[in-house]
Amino acid sequence: MANRVRISIGSDSAEVALVDAVVERFTSLRAVKEQDAQQIQHVVRKLTEWVIERAYPGDPTGELVVQLELAEGAVRCTIEDWGEPVTAFGGGLGGTPAELVEVEEMTHDLRLVNLGRDGKRLSASIDAEGIVPEELVAFAQFARESGEGEATADQVEIHATQPANIEAVSRLLYTNYGLGYGHPNFYQPRWVLAEIEAGRLHSTVAVLAGEIVGHHALVLEKSDEAGETGVAVVHPAYRGLGIFNRLFERTIERAHEAEVDAVYARAVTAHPYSQRAEHSRGYRETALMLGSVPQGKDANGEATPRAASLLTFLPLQRAPRAVNLPELYAAPLTAAYANVELEVVAADTEQALAQLGDRPSATIERDEQRRSSLITVSRWGEEGRAQMLEAVRSAVHHHDDVVYCDLDLTTLSPQELDEAITQLREFDFFYCGLALCAAAGHDHLRLQSLMSDEVELEAIVLDSDYAQALREVIFSDRP
Repeated sequence: MANRVRISIGSDSAEVALVDAVVERFTSLRAVKEQDAQQIQHVVRKLTEWVIERAYPGDPTGELVVQLELAEGAVRCTIEDWGEPVTAFGGGLGGTPAELVEVEEMTHDLRLVNLGRDGKRLSASIDAEGIVPEELVAFAQFARESGEGEATADQVEIHATQPANIEAVSRLLYTNYGLGYGHPNFYQPRWVLAEIEAGRLHSTVAVLAGEIVGHHALVLEKSDEAGETGVAVVHPAYRGLGIFNRLFERTIERAHEAEVDAVYARAVTAHPYSQRAEHSRGYRETALMLGSVPQGKDANGEATPRAASLLTFLPLQRAPRAVNLPELYAAPLTAAYANVELEVVAADTEQALAQLGDRPSATIERDEQRRSSLITVSRWGEEGRAQMLEAVRSAVHHHDDVVYCDLDLTTLSPQELDEAITQLREFDFFYCGLALCAAAGHDHLRLQSLMSDEVELEAIVLDSDYAQALREVIFSDRP
């Protein structure tokens, strides 16, 4: 069930009855409690009437769009119009008009944003106890951004996140995602501050009139690995001003400054919007990670299965990649390198092994919040084989829902890769894809094993031809 509904109406006051009907049906289908539903109905009607009166006085030929969108414990109402100019208010941009004071007392974050020739946007959040959206994403809006607006865009400042900004970043994530964002640590300001100070998090904010209205970040878990870009959010009232584009550009600048060879992102597969947004910025898919998104809850509070995500990479350095390819997966790995437009050359295994230093032959990293594990195999032989099998058994005993296993394509020979794959297939591992610039900067073959039945395998939306072909490879290889 969709998280939002939109209706376009004329500026004749009689059209408000259509909005009433939509609000009534929307709140009913999403099981909003009667008292909350009545308040939502009242607020939306008042806001709609105000827009008609102020934007189209005496003009029944205008148009406005009313949108209702689920948030965590709330319904957000946004009304767009293209009528007479009105001074912006809310969010540090001015006081609320007297006619909307009552509405302001009944809502959160009431504001009007003037977008110049792109119209105006009036928005507010109304409490709705128990509401939990099925998917809380901002990328659908990002994909529709069309450049800078004329009114407030020039006033938006982009700069590195300061300690005084951090709590506001956490609140901004909550406004857009509720408590459902995939990086839950970002709801903890002290953790964010510690990561920034340690140099593992390069966080950037967009500021308007002293308020944090956008955020984007580069996460560097280890200095010799690819960085993850994301934690991307723009306040709903300010989407469409090109804020996300400016934040993204600054993040890539910071990745170059940190001398990162590649950046990656994880696109959801519940819809195509985040995939399209990443593709438009040069990211290309390399792996489909089944079950990587933890279980959530739908609008009725029922548990939803684990979902898949697409691993996408943007190489910042285009030098050929030195790798060995196993016989079994040579074809899909070659296709993955072609998709990211990287050439491959034969690896110097001895030199690559020296780069590992004292790194163990096999390691396991467990993500308690996601109930998943990542095993990395860097060396083979008796020790590597034993450590890999011990890690697999540990994941099974720990009751992980999904386990991924990375095989180093630079330090393992083709024969060693084939032997490791054969061993892993005995534990129901199958193809997942390619991970660029992983441990020690080496590329990895990623395999996956599903240890839970609560994994979504049918409703997986893939936008590109390559991603759809990748799914075919993965499902044909799955035990």
